Amino acid sequence: FQEVMELLQKLPRSYRTVFNLYVIEGYTHDEIANLLNIDIGTSQANLFRAKEHLKLILADYFETDYAGTQ
Repeated sequence: FQEVMELLQKLPRSYRTVFNLYVIEGYTHDEIANLLNIDIGTSQANLFRAKEHLKLILADYFETDYAGTQ
């Protein structure tokens, strides 16, 4: 679990914030938009970008972890 949290820290702050609120805390995009004073579309876009960014981070992590290279 700690390794996953460390990988999440590599996300840009705006992506990480929305990701945490939506995925981990269970907030809706409407609630996130109100909390962060952003548009719902911005919340949705940041979540999408967070997931895309996280895919790259995880791919790099597992490639490095299993292959021993970067």
